[in-house]
Amino acid sequence: MERQFPETFNIYRGKAALQVSFSPELGLIFFNLAPAIPGMENKMPTNGSRKYQWEKRLAVSLNFDGALEIAAVAEVLMQGREELLRDSNGNLPSWYRDPSKTGRNGNPKTLGFYRAGRQPQGSKVVYYLGIIENTKDKQGTKIGIPLDHSDLFKIACVMKEAALALLGWRKDTEERTDGKAGEGKDPGTSSQKAPAPKKEDIF
Repeated sequence: MERQFPETFNIYRGKAALQVSFSPELGLIFFNLAPAIPGMENKMPTNGSRKYQWEKRLAVSLNFDGALEIAAVAEVLMQGREELLRDSNGNLPSWYRDPSKTGRNGNPKTLGFYRAGRQPQGSKVVYYLGIIENTKDKQGTKIGIPLDHSDLFKIACVMKEAALALLGWRKDTEERTDGKAGEGKDPGTSSQKAPAPKKEDIF
């Protein structure tokens, strides 16, 4: 039986949730960040209730190259070698996406890694993964989720697997396991980048 790959990957925190989903039809991976419902930040939802406002989520799509870039950055940060990633302004990598360039509506958005800043004693949070909505009045929505080292490891692993799926290799491997032959496809598109915001401790 052919396995469905991959399932959605989720990270849940008090103030936000991350969901990474995969579309083989579009050849894209989607990063979705949703804020918690006001008043629910430090509460567990009861049966039938919600904790996050998925209708207010911010989403960014990535292709094959973008997936591997995310994986590489997460792995380097997990290893504590941030100095390999910082630009001339000391900022960490980010990825700029403008929906209008692909015929869709919506404001441009930037997905990026940010330093966590000062944290309470005993906290394992080391970085934030955030999406910033870029608007002309600079009042766009910002959603960030804190990450510890284990989260960075998970993101690196998931994005490597997702990249293989986009390329077709993972499907090919799974089908051979079932006695079938598969063919891969290469999207062959590159990702766009934009400088990260100069202001640190955004989230």
